[in-house]
Amino acid sequence: MSLDYILEELAKDSGTLKPVFQKTLSIYRGGRYDEAFKFFADSVRSRYGKNLAMILSKMDKINPYEIVTQIDVYIGIIREVRTTEAMRQAERRSLVITAFATASVFTLMINFCVVVVFLDTLNNLQFYL
Repeated sequence: MSLDYILEELAKDSGTLKPVFQKTLSIYRGGRYDEAFKFFADSVRSRYGKNLAMILSKMDKINPYEIVTQIDVYIGIIREVRTTEAMRQAERRSLVITAFATASVFTLMINFCVVVVFLDTLNNLQFYL
């Protein structure tokens, strides 16, 4: 499986990155391999884009087993980052819910104290009147 075919399939199946893959493929077919991968990395502007550009640049130079290994590692890293981000988001939600619950309990306790003090003060005032 050649890189040319892989880039065609990626361009065919991608949504917002379709023009980037097509332009990368055009530059690659023009024989400017390093420029094609530099263009891809610069166009995507993310760490994942740079990593994918690095993997794509090595595809014609390494054997298929190593490519599969590299892609598996890459997928594992992406999955780990997404899982970590999901856990952080769940932790933030939990913290917000705990803060609201704590604030509610604190408000209820203050309300109880005010009512007790106010009733006690009212009883003392009635005693003097």
